[in-house]
Amino acid sequence: MLNFKLFISAIVLISIRNIAIAHEITPTNIAVYIQAQEYNHQIRLSHYSQDYWYSQGPMLEMAAAEVLGANYAGVDMCDAQPKEAKVIVWLRPRMFYNPQMQTFYGKVIAVAYTADGKPLASYVGETSKRAFFDVKTELSLNEVYHGAMKVVSAQMKADAKFQDALKALSFSSPCAMVSLLPEPKIQFMSFQ
Repeated sequence: MLNFKLFISAIVLISIRNIAIAHEITPTNIAVYIQAQEYNHQIRLSHYSQDYWYSQGPMLEMAAAEVLGANYAGVDMCDAQPKEAKVIVWLRPRMFYNPQMQTFYGKVIAVAYTADGKPLASYVGETSKRAFFDVKTELSLNEVYHGAMKVVSAQMKADAKFQDALKALSFSSPCAMVSLLPEPKIQFMSFQ
């Protein structure tokens, strides 16, 4: 009976150790900031008599996490309150649908700062996708945001200044400086 208890205890301890190793915290290199208005205020895409209202923030966050996470180690959203980071990237999305061309046009403006608030560079990613407005609209929007983020990520990789900033020292509480960023106008329609 004692051997059985010892065996079970060993299995539990090994499992806990493996879980702890699997969830080891990686240091944040890039903190991504998307303003609250992108989550709280929906924009409208129009197609003659049809409207499609949606929030840009969740779609852009998913695209940023997937694209930047695949290209850089340690990407975290400012909502998660990373303890330290080397670079902050402020993402601003724009979306437009042209009903005559049946094309979605997306744009992501990324402004990079060092974690202590010094501006590094601005990047603009634009992409388009031909698609019908009323057929899997959300899927088309996701593809456009992913495409725009891929363009932004490629520009970041090519920028030596940005790459040097990723090699610099980390700053604690990097997302505290986002309160100093200007608030853009609220968008009710696309491309305002």
